[in-house]
Amino acid sequence: MTKKSELTDEEEIDVGSPGPDEPSLATLEEKYAEQMRQIFPTRIDLPWLTLKTQIEQQINLRPDFQRRDRWDSKKQSRFIESVIMNVPVPPVFLGEEEYGKYVVLDGRQRLTTAKNFLSNELRLEGLKIWQELNGLTYEGLKNKGFAATIERRFLPAILLTRESSPQVKYEVFDRLNTGGVIANPMEVRNAIFPGRFNSLLHELSRDPTFRRLWAIPDSSDPVALERNSLYREMADLELVLRFFALRDGSLMGMRFKDRLSDVMETKNSDYKIDPSKQETDAADFRLAINNCFRVFGDDAFKVQKASGKRPKRSSPYSDAVIQALADRPTAKLTAPVSSRIQAAFAKLYSDNPVFRSAVDTGTNGESAIRNRIGLARAAVDAALEAKAVPSSGRSRRPSR
Repeated sequence: MTKKSELTDEEEIDVGSPGPDEPSLATLEEKYAEQMRQIFPTRIDLPWLTLKTQIEQQINLRPDFQRRDRWDSKKQSRFIESVIMNVPVPPVFLGEEEYGKYVVLDGRQRLTTAKNFLSNELRLEGLKIWQELNGLTYEGLKNKGFAATIERRFLPAILLTRESSPQVKYEVFDRLNTGGVIANPMEVRNAIFPGRFNSLLHELSRDPTFRRLWAIPDSSDPVALERNSLYREMADLELVLRFFALRDGSLMGMRFKDRLSDVMETKNSDYKIDPSKQETDAADFRLAINNCFRVFGDDAFKVQKASGKRPKRSSPYSDAVIQALADRPTAKLTAPVSSRIQAAFAKLYSDNPVFRSAVDTGTNGESAIRNRIGLARAAVDAALEAKAVPSSGRSRRPSR
């Protein structure tokens, strides 16, 4: 499976695919029976008349972690026009963190638009049906005696109470079609696993070397950054998360998506107990990413999949490269050693069918992950020791 931006000039990136040994998704009912998980939803209506106060006092919009396909003023204005016209809108989803305090799980753009408009920070523009309202703020509507068209409305919401487990919240959102843009898995994790580790993912995704290796524009060009598909869809966060989730070269008996979620929840908890682990993890990631650049330069995560075709970046291939070079003393990655490592990876992909299959087919399955990371680590070990690199066969997972 590949991901391609809407922009024709943005390269395709291989983001991996489910493995044959990865179980299919069970229904929520089966999950309840098997794991005795529970979810407690409550349907409520948020009155527009008091919505601004509720957002300010009870609903945490967490603007630093919004979905990155932010609405511009025209999209926000169109939403307000829909409310004025009484067009049914999808419900927002709120998670209760403590009694009377909520975090937005889905619908942040709608709530942000509501707050902006009710705070007179949004001036309506581009309206097609109610063109007479273009240029007006909420205060302007009031002055024209038109405020009741907003204040008499309600914004539907579904509240997931504190008793609902984060795992079940994830499963629910994985199936929800809100009638708008469907949240992808990383956007959902970002919403339901707030904490220090989630903050670290955001921090590390801004690392200049990481962005360079994935061709993500830097923050000095925010327009280009938000047009980049990896950034816009939070795939950059998932790429960082993969590093931590696959450190053992295994899914630890879980499905790929469950392993990613488990790491987020576990490390959020670990950092609360021992904040120093956050610094250690950050240092480990930066060492690994800098080692990748030292050895391969800008092409660290690119693989030549077909003769005559341009090499393209591949997240399964990057798993092998980054895990194999993690924890390696940078001083040992001299020019001769780097040349041997480059040759070893080229040989692995061209001559080793087990490695090539683990990079190209069913890449998010347990066996594929074990094979590509195990073989890559063995190849780097051999390059560092100037030994012959195995050209075929399965590799046992080296100890770390």
